Amino acid sequence: MGMIVRTKIVATLGPATGDVKTIREIALAGVDMFRINFSHGDNAQRKELLDNVRAVEAELKRPLAVMGDLCGPKIRVRKIEGGSVLLGDGQEIVIQSADVLGTARRISTTLEELPQQVQVNQPLLLDDGKIRLEVTELTSDTEIRCVVTQGGILSGSKGVNLPGTQLKISPLTAKDRSDAAWIATQDFDYVALSFVQIADDICELRELLDAAGCQARIVAKIEKPQAIENIDSIVDVADAIMVARGDLGVEMDLPVVPIVQKRIARLCRLKGKPCIVATQMLESMTTSSTPTRAEVSDVANAVQDLADAVMLSGETAVGQHPVAAVRMMDRIAGEMQSYHDDDHELGPVDDIQAAETLASLTRAVHAITTTQPIAAIAAFTITGSTARILSKQRPQCPILGISPDPAVVRRMCLYYGVQAMQAGLVEHTTDVLDLASKFALDKGVAQPGDNIIVISGRPLGTTGATNTLVVHTVG
Repeated sequence: MGMIVRTKIVATLGPATGDVKTIREIALAGVDMFRINFSHGDNAQRKELLDNVRAVEAELKRPLAVMGDLCGPKIRVRKIEGGSVLLGDGQEIVIQSADVLGTARRISTTLEELPQQVQVNQPLLLDDGKIRLEVTELTSDTEIRCVVTQGGILSGSKGVNLPGTQLKISPLTAKDRSDAAWIATQDFDYVALSFVQIADDICELRELLDAAGCQARIVAKIEKPQAIENIDSIVDVADAIMVARGDLGVEMDLPVVPIVQKRIARLCRLKGKPCIVATQMLESMTTSSTPTRAEVSDVANAVQDLADAVMLSGETAVGQHPVAAVRMMDRIAGEMQSYHDDDHELGPVDDIQAAETLASLTRAVHAITTTQPIAAIAAFTITGSTARILSKQRPQCPILGISPDPAVVRRMCLYYGVQAMQAGLVEHTTDVLDLASKFALDKGVAQPGDNIIVISGRPLGTTGATNTLVVHTVG
């Protein structure tokens, strides 16, 4: 039995990975959660991807989580005459609300309210920041004048970023609302919300999902400077956080992005929330069979930052080497894990934000695992919270998350170090011990005679009643 890599891998599905055979291959290579990007395709295609993952899950007999990723208000340039135009340094250009076929003098964007959202002297970035404009005049409610401060060739449907602007628009576009309504009818485990600015953005999506009776958890994507300013309250209300470094790197100074990544990962650890690091992690593997040294360091650094999961986007969605990319990511995470386990004591998080008894129990677990050999920690959990908080203590052995609820089992696929299984409700603590022993043996993480820690609650099956810790010798 090889080493269980505790850092989770999220892979984006697309034309390169949509079929059952490839999904099976990348799941076996180390993928725990699959991302379906709602910026592409239609519901029929997404339903097929979802069904294919569920087919592989049933075949492999292990949980696989699926995340739907909403587009959010991504602003794009509308169509350009002849496909593209050259914008020269110092020239003037008008941006208007009404749709127009763009020229070097006048363009429109998918955000009709854009002229009302910006102020004079604010920057406006096009095509991932390759072209920079500055607003010079608000001529009317429907158009603004800009000067090109860094020119280039602009083609249609390129992204528009407004780094200095707090957008006064809902993070849920009409498309997002209809996508969220559809997600609510399907078997998704997580929903990611793009361009979050404030905590209320999450609450808005939560109300929508709750109203539809959807249990999916919400991942807040951090990709605007405004979100960094409000990060505390956003982490409080979201179920998980994604450091989406693509747009973040356009809207902020690039050298600041690694620091933001470290800060957010640390905050998530203290607040007991999973953290995903995403974008361009093994970008060159979209076309090349090996990554660059810098990319390997980048993935290793995310593991070092204690991210719960690292994510592949284009590498698996449209890349030429999806399986190799997943294997590479898994190997880097595994090497970093060995390094941590050999050379570094990761101390417990003393001020983790969790229920008092649970917080005390997780500290006790840490103390026990550092004083005697423990093969695994098993947590019988109704909502998954116990496993989630335990994972934030980064123990050096696998956490076995056992829950009667299949949705909770899948949700645990995102939690660092947690191997999840479904088991029916049991009546006595001794039944929990038997279940945990069997799971540990089946998973190959413990041998007869090894000690495991078992955490559960009394009465069994009650939410939030975790209060029992047993050190148990596997039979």
